[in-house]
Amino acid sequence: MTAAFTVALRPIAQQVHHIDHPDAVMTGVETRTSSPIRITRGKDLQSLNVERLFPGGEGAGYAGGILSAAIDGIKLAEAVAKSIVAS
Repeated sequence: MTAAFTVALRPIAQQVHHIDHPDAVMTGVETRTSSPIRITRGKDLQSLNVERLFPGGEGAGYAGGILSAAIDGIKLAEAVAKSIVAS
């Protein structure tokens, strides 16, 4: 997946400067589908299976539309910030 992101970001980075900055943690991907499954996450909103992965929105099974996905995104941003401060 990392290799695919790296290849995909090259042409985008020519138009959107710094999207491929070496300090970037990850670039999120938006899809036009809802997930029939849920990627489980703990109370800290991190994946139970993959450390430092914060699944969210419709694709991860935590939202049912744009508004609930936006609210979930805010909660995830807060959880990410909290995890950075804690480490």
